[in-house]
Amino acid sequence: MDLWSVKFEIQDNLKNIFSEYVEDFEGYISSSLFVNEDNDKKKYTKFYLNNIASNKFGEFHQNQIWILEVFFNQEPDINNINRKLNYLAKELKTTEYFFYDHLRKDKYSNRLNVSQISQKNWLKHNRKSFPIINLDNFYIYGSHNNKNCSASKIPIKIDASTAFGTGTHETTKCCLKALTFISRLTKSNQILDYGCGTGILGISSKKIFKKSKVTFVDIDKNAVKLTKENLKLNNIVLNKVYLTNSFHSNKYTKKQFYDLIFANILFGPLKKSAPLFSLIIKPNSILILSGLLIEQIPYMINWYNKYGFKEKKIFYLNGWGSVIMMRSHKERYCTWKKILNY
Repeated sequence: MDLWSVKFEIQDNLKNIFSEYVEDFEGYISSSLFVNEDNDKKKYTKFYLNNIASNKFGEFHQNQIWILEVFFNQEPDINNINRKLNYLAKELKTTEYFFYDHLRKDKYSNRLNVSQISQKNWLKHNRKSFPIINLDNFYIYGSHNNKNCSASKIPIKIDASTAFGTGTHETTKCCLKALTFISRLTKSNQILDYGCGTGILGISSKKIFKKSKVTFVDIDKNAVKLTKENLKLNNIVLNKVYLTNSFHSNKYTKKQFYDLIFANILFGPLKKSAPLFSLIIKPNSILILSGLLIEQIPYMINWYNKYGFKEKKIFYLNGWGSVIMMRSHKERYCTWKKILNY
């Protein structure tokens, strides 16, 4: 099966809106958001981070130009995408979007680029290009590499794929740093890797908290398959790996309570999942939120405060961040009936 990619530039203050908007497009798999380095070389300074952190609503803008890349499992309907993007652009009173017509470069702006990606070739290339990662206590490598780490390191064998979470992205690295941090302070017995991707976070947790039980959940069947493969690569006895069409499925949530939850996903699903997390986490337990741009973090902290979570520590890396949150009391902010009908 081939993948399709659609890229377009977006203004800084509109990137969150468009990122959530494209999730409803037919054939949508995932999306990626990154700064257009050709237009903006701004570095994140300590002063800048402090100013971001002081803004509760995450509305600090830099006038950067971003690129939103959207992946599809079928050839996208360009006319329909154009129509939807331009509808939203009109509502937001911003620039219209155009499909890049290679035959009429003089007329159309290079605003919407479409390309086909051979999944088989991409997987092969991705595996070969996957580097060895030395990060804190972890030594992360693929099956094409030789295991060559010191006794002080924890080896994690992960094969790259279309599933997210090989350790190369900043959000995964921030989660691993957060895991290293909390491992010095507490022990976890029931762990949930929510949106597991390759399973790297749950596997890393299992290697640190050896007696723990880890539950892996994802809405992508390829991610679930890969997680099972990576568990075998790391000689971990299979605990629970669920494929679900909804992150609010009660298969893994009802009557299950966790003392450590990883959620390295996207802004929209993280916001939507706050009521669920407030129900399934034990008192005085830890929730790690990731997949967030640094300007989104203050808003997300403020949102989770409404559900009894308090910020404990933030890890930043190249414009992305992860937040360690803790919920210290048993007060309920939602009910199972509301969650399952969400």
